[in-house]
Amino acid sequence: MISDLDLDRLAGIVHLPQHRRLLTVVAELWRDRTTRAIWLGGSLARGAGDRWSDVDLRVAVEDARFSPDVMPSGAHHLAADSVGSHTLRFDEHAVLFHILLADGEIYDLLVQTASHPPTNEARLVLGCRDDALGERLLYGYDPVLHVAPADGAVIRQVIVDFWISQQKHQKVLARGLPLIAWEGEHRMRQELVRLWYVLATGEDPGPLGRTTIHTLAPVVRAVQERDTGALARIGRPLRDIAELVTAAADTADEVARVGRELATGLGFDYPEALEATVRQSWRWFGEFQVLWTRPTDERSSSPP
Repeated sequence: MISDLDLDRLAGIVHLPQHRRLLTVVAELWRDRTTRAIWLGGSLARGAGDRWSDVDLRVAVEDARFSPDVMPSGAHHLAADSVGSHTLRFDEHAVLFHILLADGEIYDLLVQTASHPPTNEARLVLGCRDDALGERLLYGYDPVLHVAPADGAVIRQVIVDFWISQQKHQKVLARGLPLIAWEGEHRMRQELVRLWYVLATGEDPGPLGRTTIHTLAPVVRAVQERDTGALARIGRPLRDIAELVTAAADTADEVARVGRELATGLGFDYPEALEATVRQSWRWFGEFQVLWTRPTDERSSSPP
């Protein structure tokens, strides 16, 4: 356990721009004897940080001095340089101050009581005045994206859900709600990335909607290594209804291609009838949209 402040432990990030301010902030926090421990989390703690890394700074204070509404006095440099922040209260024992500073650095300053178990993450302990807390800080690891061998039944259901969602696109477009279609397309593209990852690795990362940069990065790297053109196929603009329709068709074509390849590899029946129904409906929808732009006397009352 590190009973006194050891700033030499930051030598691994001395080449990064975050280093200089961090030295000052940590030293100020440590001067307050009610500070019981200081450590880093995140990529800087793992030795994997770069100039774009947030500073995940953690501080434990005496229980009686903890306040969820006020940053420790030693963090006044952060408060002075802040141009925007928000506060996340986890419970009555811990609070996170998410702070954007004037030079673009981001600090995630977690403040907790000394008696509260620390967040489970990789840690670089810089100082600790509390033996019991020091023992808790010895071991920690970052959360990872849990993947498992892809299950054919699960992946087939992902594809089924995609085609059903694709059908719903027509409803919101016909009702003049393209922003809802934009959101739907975004979600369906996430499912396409999931399918690409399964194709690249044989493993399923599960739904990607709530992943972080840290947990999503290995998924994206695996996809990009297998297919350098993935971004071009998934990145069509969505600025108006015509572009939404085109992008939806491209996403559908790619899901159809990848889905059939996965069906062969994982041994499930591809939902051919479902895809055919949705595609036919989109053809009707497209023809109806064209007719709708013509003069009234030229319109058909219904799609063919």
